[in-house]
Amino acid sequence: MRACPDQGEVLSLDSLEECKIMACFPVIDFMNFAGSIIFSLAVVSAVAEETEHWAYELPDTERVEGHMVDGLLERVRAEKGTKSAGLAPPRKWVERAAITLTGLPPSPRQLARIEATPDEATWEAILDELLASPAYGERWARHWMDVARYADTFGYNFMKDNRYPYAWTYRDWLIRWFNDDRPWSEFVKLQVAADLMVDRPNHPDLAALGFLTVGPRGKRELMVDDRVDVVTRGFMGTTVSCARCHDHKTDPISMTDYYSFFSILENLTVETRGPIIGTPSDPKLHEDFKKKYAKLEAEDLKIRQTFVDSLRSEESLAVYLELGWLAHAGNWNPGKAGAEGFKRGRYRGKAVTKWADFLRRQLSTDQVAVPLAEWNQSMLDESRRKEACRHLARQWRAAMASGEGRLARLAKLPNCPLSYGVDRVASLYDQKDSDERRGRQGEMAKFEGDHPGAPPRAMVVKDRPKWAPARVYGRGNPADKRDPFNRHWLTVLGGGEYPEGRNPRLEMANRISSPENPLTGRVIVNRVWAWHFGSPLTDPGDFGPQQPAPLQHALLDSLAVWFWKNGGSLKKLHKLLLTSKAYRLAAEGPPQNREIDEGNATFWKWNRQRLDFESMRDRILFTSGALNTDLQGGRSVELEKPQADRRRSLYAFVDRYALPGLLVNFDLPHPDHHAAKRVETTVPQQALFFLNGRLPLRQARQLVNHPEFVALATNRAKVEWLYHRVMGREVADDELRMLEDWLSLT
Repeated sequence: MRACPDQGEVLSLDSLEECKIMACFPVIDFMNFAGSIIFSLAVVSAVAEETEHWAYELPDTERVEGHMVDGLLERVRAEKGTKSAGLAPPRKWVERAAITLTGLPPSPRQLARIEATPDEATWEAILDELLASPAYGERWARHWMDVARYADTFGYNFMKDNRYPYAWTYRDWLIRWFNDDRPWSEFVKLQVAADLMVDRPNHPDLAALGFLTVGPRGKRELMVDDRVDVVTRGFMGTTVSCARCHDHKTDPISMTDYYSFFSILENLTVETRGPIIGTPSDPKLHEDFKKKYAKLEAEDLKIRQTFVDSLRSEESLAVYLELGWLAHAGNWNPGKAGAEGFKRGRYRGKAVTKWADFLRRQLSTDQVAVPLAEWNQSMLDESRRKEACRHLARQWRAAMASGEGRLARLAKLPNCPLSYGVDRVASLYDQKDSDERRGRQGEMAKFEGDHPGAPPRAMVVKDRPKWAPARVYGRGNPADKRDPFNRHWLTVLGGGEYPEGRNPRLEMANRISSPENPLTGRVIVNRVWAWHFGSPLTDPGDFGPQQPAPLQHALLDSLAVWFWKNGGSLKKLHKLLLTSKAYRLAAEGPPQNREIDEGNATFWKWNRQRLDFESMRDRILFTSGALNTDLQGGRSVELEKPQADRRRSLYAFVDRYALPGLLVNFDLPHPDHHAAKRVETTVPQQALFFLNGRLPLRQARQLVNHPEFVALATNRAKVEWLYHRVMGREVADDELRMLEDWLSLT
């Protein structure tokens, strides 16, 4: 943000808006002033229109004959003049459904069933099988991990392992939730306020709070802003964070709306080590983990205790008393306190400052402790200072040992440096101490993350005991906090202060997840549609006034209403969409449609879709026989290592500071931010990976070493076997001739 201009400076409209927020309008020339008045009138009119925007109105449903999806699509096609394509071969239906529901190829048995009996009953039965597969939860958890900016690390951190040892428990919770098909409203609320909803401190649903805690870490205000963004865009498709420094430029969201969200999430603290929410499968490994981790903890505790003992030793205490008195008398700043302490032999500057603050408070009271008063008088004589400090240090240590007397009571005061035990002493560390402790903590985090015997822990948050009031930060500046205001719900969605005596975070979660919220239902059905059909009904990342009413508005609204009426069940929604003819259309249709709707906005044909990276990699492993689909959940793995070939791609270790090149090349969204959708690129690295990447080569070797393949005597038989295995179909005559000719030359 720029500073307010001097008088006479001509303002741009953006500058004028900034100054308006700060209430510091300068004198400007008349033409600019008149222009600003006209612009302000336009803004007022625009805001009035924005509050009536289609996305802020409760959705309604339209009745149609037959299948709801097909009936509403056909209405729009009739208006636009497009004709739908015919149905694709039934085999294609199953292939599409297997990929969009599970991310894995269909079984030969499923393909054979639909080809033998291509009726609705068979189709629905196959859909039920796919929805009941554990692979379904894995596929849809990966979709949501993009939304939740999932990563296994918190970003850059010098001298410390930056991993979240238990981020994977959030991913595993997602898998279980999708497979269990619990209500969407519950899904939303648990990820914002699970700690306020569960009935016991080790409830597995506490892992849902990973939604708030797996984001990047850094400056506190930026972390809170990240959480505001992921909550509002993730669940409601609304860019509330754009109101951080000024009222939203295009959406009817004010700074008080933003800071109401901000103040709720600002009052959270993240537990250093969350509760244990399960047990390792191998008791022996668990015992091994406990023994080794206890050793690491004991080493760290010993180092902290040694530091505490050194602070309280007679020699050190005497020096700190002297330095503290000098710092108090000379009003030293922290820099000088550190420098003077270092001159005396690396006495910590923070401890010197704490002593100065403590002495300042004690020596200014009306009833100064006699030993302190006598010592203070002696300190006025420079020649007596060192001996006076040694004498007081001996007195104080003797009083602490006996637990009697005024000095013993003073040592227990929270602001006295002598009260700092192993739990608080790190706040007195200098840079070297802190770096060394970060190294030890990093070693412990790495050990927890790697050891298979570590019990699963939830990454949880909790409210502070005393909440700070909600305040607007002027221009987004934390140093410019305005007057307190009452926390409230988004004004454009009805507003209203949260009830007294109710937890504002739980109330916020209830408002977001309510069917009365016009955004939440629309946002999720739009996402699900896009993940199935390849393109959304409307932009998934912006449900604000810049988003015109979608062509398929009636369908979007009808799906949202249907979704809530059916208990917020994703599996029911999947089945509704996949039993439509629209999902089963051929990828080619009437040529004249291209002149009317080349972008397929009326969904007159099937959108050919490129497989995402996870589905491509999983299919390679599935085809070669390397993938073990029974291995579900657990710690993340580094995909490029051979031992990871047994695991599905959603179990990849995602390092947000050093995102693996393989994931970057194949368009995994960067986990620093919420991703409304994936961007698709076509770059040489993708082709090169499949031509000579280590993983494709390993799987090709495994495939041709399969006993069935090795036993085949002719090239024709080998080609036919590979086509069945890789393509899931018979080889065509021209393909067979071409490959036999090619093999005869090798």
